[in-house]
Amino acid sequence: MKAGTVMSRMHALRSILAVVIAILVIRPVPTYSSNVFVIITTMAIDPVTSTTLYAGTNGGGVFKSTDGGGNWSATGLTNIYVWALVIDPLNPTTLYAGTDRSGVFKSLDGGVSWDATGLTGAHVFSLVINPLTSTTLYAGTDNGVVLKSTDAGASWNSIFLNPDLGSCPCGRVRAVAIDPRTPTTLFAGTDYTMVVLDDGTVLFPPGDVFKSTDGGSSWNASNLYGGIWGFSAIVIDPVTPTTVYVADYGSGSLSKSTDGGATWQLDALPAANVGGWVVGIGVSSLAIDPLIPATLYSGGPNGVLKSTDGGANWNVIDLFGVWGVFALAIDPQTATTLYAGTRPNGSMGTSSVYKSTNSGANWNPTGLITWPYVSSLSLNPTSVIGGSSSTGSAVLSAAAPAGGAAVTLGNDTNVISIPGSVTVAAGATTVNFALSTSSLTASTVGTISATYGGATSSAALTVTSTASLSSFSLNPISVVGGSPSTGTVALNAAAPLSGTTIPLSGSNPAVAAVPASVTVPAGASWANFTVSTNSVATSTSVTISAGNYSTVLTVTPATTLSSLSLNPTSVTGGTASTGAVTLSGSAPGGGAVVMLSSSNTAIATVPSSVTVSAGTTSASFTASTTACASAVVTISGTYGAINRSAALTVTQGPIDSVTVQQSDYFASRRELRVAAKDTNSTATLRVYVTSTGQVIGQLTKGGDGTYRGQFTWPVNPQSITVQSSLCARVTKDVASK
Repeated sequence: MKAGTVMSRMHALRSILAVVIAILVIRPVPTYSSNVFVIITTMAIDPVTSTTLYAGTNGGGVFKSTDGGGNWSATGLTNIYVWALVIDPLNPTTLYAGTDRSGVFKSLDGGVSWDATGLTGAHVFSLVINPLTSTTLYAGTDNGVVLKSTDAGASWNSIFLNPDLGSCPCGRVRAVAIDPRTPTTLFAGTDYTMVVLDDGTVLFPPGDVFKSTDGGSSWNASNLYGGIWGFSAIVIDPVTPTTVYVADYGSGSLSKSTDGGATWQLDALPAANVGGWVVGIGVSSLAIDPLIPATLYSGGPNGVLKSTDGGANWNVIDLFGVWGVFALAIDPQTATTLYAGTRPNGSMGTSSVYKSTNSGANWNPTGLITWPYVSSLSLNPTSVIGGSSSTGSAVLSAAAPAGGAAVTLGNDTNVISIPGSVTVAAGATTVNFALSTSSLTASTVGTISATYGGATSSAALTVTSTASLSSFSLNPISVVGGSPSTGTVALNAAAPLSGTTIPLSGSNPAVAAVPASVTVPAGASWANFTVSTNSVATSTSVTISAGNYSTVLTVTPATTLSSLSLNPTSVTGGTASTGAVTLSGSAPGGGAVVMLSSSNTAIATVPSSVTVSAGTTSASFTASTTACASAVVTISGTYGAINRSAALTVTQGPIDSVTVQQSDYFASRRELRVAAKDTNSTATLRVYVTSTGQVIGQLTKGGDGTYRGQFTWPVNPQSITVQSSLCARVTKDVASK
């Protein structure tokens, strides 16, 4: 193809890039979130014991089954994203794993233990092994580089697929295939990349298929130019190795060559609706029947497709209800048995490997594949002052395996210091770690991450330059003089080890006083202080300040007794007056007890107290007076250290006149007889012993207006006093009979 045609293809790809990226394309990429799904990214079958299977995952490492998928267990390679797996055909207990970011690992004991090879720290997307000389391996990596090892992975040499394009030749080498009969012949498929020219022009060279006939020393491009994601899978016909199939993931096309890659025939696979977009079914994996090479299987977003005519026609044989088939493997001894590695359309724990024993006609899930991963990361506190510390907690989705789980920690700012990793103890799910911070002049926010099992959780830590006052309040904001209020200062972060001191002040210390300052102790974010107040005559507003914040406290006069009144203020002795006490404000909860007193209890009496009910301002009481008395009596009330009083005038009632006609004592009968008259016929007359005031009895009024009485009395009283209810009284000696 001419150079001008190549550049035209590059510009066309650049123009449609934004549209194509918007289409849902499902492919196995590293997962960096806390929602982990089991994705089987690659599979390998033991060529001697085909019931022994290996599955690479998106973060859980390599899993192994020895019963044809019935049960799966973790191997010694865990907590890593695995892109590729190959088994040494001459020594099946030896296998290699290509990983994301960590290069190639090797196991000599069927996955029990693993060691890093000479290729470390690299993205390895594909691996193949020389079937005749198994110490020779090829690894596809970034930037169009294939690495070769001839010493079973101990050392590796880099080879550029297309050195003509300079420092960025092409994209990832996602697929490498080796001719089973002539292992010096290899094919490599790449995806697109981005090239920035010296003038700033950005180009997107598409993926391509390259061929080497000298064991990878040199490569030639086929000029197929794949779609936006390039070529994801290559298979070589094991019977006729000049027949080669390559799959384009982005366009969903399959290219076939029958002349060893000299020419290619492009065939599009059936279209399907994916996420609302009608697109070609992207192919992420290919498998060829080792006995009947015209039979092909492809795996992609919508399941497994099958062709029985060398790729000319395809049928969907199973969709699984999954989010993509990423790996296909055929039993080398029983080609009717196939395995499909998927991402389940569901939550963690759904089976991810399906098995067919009838050439794909029917599929059943195998045993579950699960692993612990980071499910959450939390920080406490989430905001600190520079120089202070916080505590992080990383939580796994399940108990850590034997030996513990080494959780990798990340940090995007040098203000925060954390360990590079922490280990969750075997059987535990949580590990805590310390975060220290540096002093700084401006606040910043750092993101802390925890990664394990292919999942990453993040949490933000705010580091402030200093703990500063963020709010100030008073409770209550109105008090009676003499009662306190509580002030609260709050910081924007926890106070440092020395604490944080906030200056305080008040606009009228004579009314409301505050301490000079309040200190928020280390680790706390708030503190209280007391505002003391004094009595006031009128309501007074005082501004209380804390740092640059202020609020107003209202100090009101204390509730006192404002008045005591009587109604009426003048009564005739023997009648009552109604008193009332009134407060200066509403009575507090529980009521206000006003103490009462009389200056002359012989004339006027009051109860010892009267209670003004809570929330009200007044209460009444009764002032009782003595009959036939005359005086001015002061009635007083006391509450809140205030005394109020009122005068009650008691006057004597109408004056009548009493005369005694008889006062005789009959000693033999011990009988006293009394007769009297009153000038007022309404009066009631009572008889008393003059010397003692002892009541003898009451006289009864007869029809002639005379009051008479006949009383049994033990001795002669010598003198009696007759008292009228209208205040008249007379004393009379008693005659002995």
